[in-house]
Amino acid sequence: MGDFYDFVLQVKSSNDIVDVIGSYLELRRKGANFMARCPFHGEKTPSFSVSRNLQIFKCFGCGESGDVVKFVQKYESCTFWEALEILAKRAGVPLPEFGPNHDEAQYAERKRKRDLYLSICKETAKFYWRAYRDERGVVARQYMQERGFDRETVNKFGIGYSPDGYSLAVYLRSKGFAMEDCAKCGVLIMGRRGAIDALNGRLIIPIFNMQGQVIAFGGRGLDEYAISRGKYKNTAETQLFIKKDNLFAINIAKEQKQQTSLKYLVVVEGYMDVIAMYQAGFRGAVASMGTSLTEQQAKWLSRLSDTVYICYDGDAAGQKATVRGMDILDKAGLEVRVVTVPENLDPDEYIKKYGKEAFEELIRAALPLPDYKLHLLDEAFPIDSPDVAVRNDALPKYVKGALNMLRVLDDARQARYITAVSLKTGYSEDYFRRKLAQRETDVPQIVGGNLVREDKAKYFVASCMLFGEDYASIEDKPLCNSAFLSDLYDYLLDCVSKGVKPSPDMLYTVCPNATDEQYNEIIDVDFDRARYSINKRYFEECKRLLTAEKLLIKRDELMNEIKKDPSDARLLDELAALSKQIADLRQTV
Repeated sequence: MGDFYDFVLQVKSSNDIVDVIGSYLELRRKGANFMARCPFHGEKTPSFSVSRNLQIFKCFGCGESGDVVKFVQKYESCTFWEALEILAKRAGVPLPEFGPNHDEAQYAERKRKRDLYLSICKETAKFYWRAYRDERGVVARQYMQERGFDRETVNKFGIGYSPDGYSLAVYLRSKGFAMEDCAKCGVLIMGRRGAIDALNGRLIIPIFNMQGQVIAFGGRGLDEYAISRGKYKNTAETQLFIKKDNLFAINIAKEQKQQTSLKYLVVVEGYMDVIAMYQAGFRGAVASMGTSLTEQQAKWLSRLSDTVYICYDGDAAGQKATVRGMDILDKAGLEVRVVTVPENLDPDEYIKKYGKEAFEELIRAALPLPDYKLHLLDEAFPIDSPDVAVRNDALPKYVKGALNMLRVLDDARQARYITAVSLKTGYSEDYFRRKLAQRETDVPQIVGGNLVREDKAKYFVASCMLFGEDYASIEDKPLCNSAFLSDLYDYLLDCVSKGVKPSPDMLYTVCPNATDEQYNEIIDVDFDRARYSINKRYFEECKRLLTAEKLLIKRDELMNEIKKDPSDARLLDELAALSKQIADLRQTV
């Protein structure tokens, strides 16, 4: 499969899955496997099984499964490539001169820059940290004390201070960094008089990535001159830091998940909101840094929790930002609830004024996403107004907005809210169903119970080959209507051509973007020796069915030829023979 897969195999063979998972979880032997409480969902009775023989894990509670790379990827909330890097470092396997895009020159240069920028950010954070804590940081310490932040909180977030425009440049130069590289990293600005601190005179808030590495900085102005240039300012976007793709304090939320659990996340707008919530005991708060939420941010959030509370400022602009981002989170499969903060206060102000318990009440009162949208419609279009003219003008606009809300819901929620909207507006449920039917979109095929028998056959054949059953062999690739099956059969047939035995744990490497249902359709096949003869017989039947599927394509092509010349006896005879062959193959399955 090429150099990339050779590297993956080397990393995986150097990291026994039991040893790796055992470094994260307490494993206990049970028969041939090892058991633990699943780290991906709450449970009291261990249902998380790890197989040293197959080098895969499977939770029989939540259905999560994978190989050693997928475990690290999910536990560390990182990408596939980052998980490989973690495991390679653990086993002392040297990283190759290519990356996930297989472009050696491009990857080598990007990695060099990334490592350099991470080093610059790390040293910059050290400089700011020390400046905050010595005589230069008096004004910054006073500000944080006046805001009510204690030393533990300040240290947890790595709060620092930029004392002036030039000291940072002097420090970084002393560490051997070129000023041009520091400018490209975003921490310095190249001016006519040389390199200047991009955030000079500000309280410094380091921004970390999911792995706990400093990738950028935010600065809060502490005097009128700095505030006049913007109360808050970030270092420039770089290869490390793209604002819309990152979330402030995501590293702390990940840490909380690993230490205990994380039932939900709260997304707020600003750094100080997160810091105030942390000090009040909310360890799952992150900030979108003033931007509308993006698909990448939704991915980060979904790696940490299934439930997200959106808590933007209570003003009108905050509400609009909430609406822009919540559909993205809902589309990512997250349960979205919206917290409304009264009196136009932000979370930091509300907690300081009313306390932690009052904010917890706001969370408990948060509206599910559809209810929040209906709440906004109620405010915009008062269909309950006693004024008939107002009511008549508002009703069609409310109904149009309600239809837009209903269209993005899954079937179960849509049915529930159709009833609610019908009662609210007086329009019949049938009216809403007919309107929604006019805008139906294609629904992707669901794997599992809805598989057609040809697809069931493809999954079973692939499973038999992957787990090395001695009767399992095919000569060519079947018709594949999904990337998952296509990639899996490419791997299996590549193993056949090389005369090597497939490895079950490679399922998660060659098909990294598959769904749990697809993975489980492969790994949940029962290969107990008592079922050997049954499985062997069914395998042969499946092979015949897949052969018949290909012959059906050939038959369709032949019928098109016959349409051009219906009198051709040779084609008619060939069609009859082909149809009989297909019938014979299919009748046994």
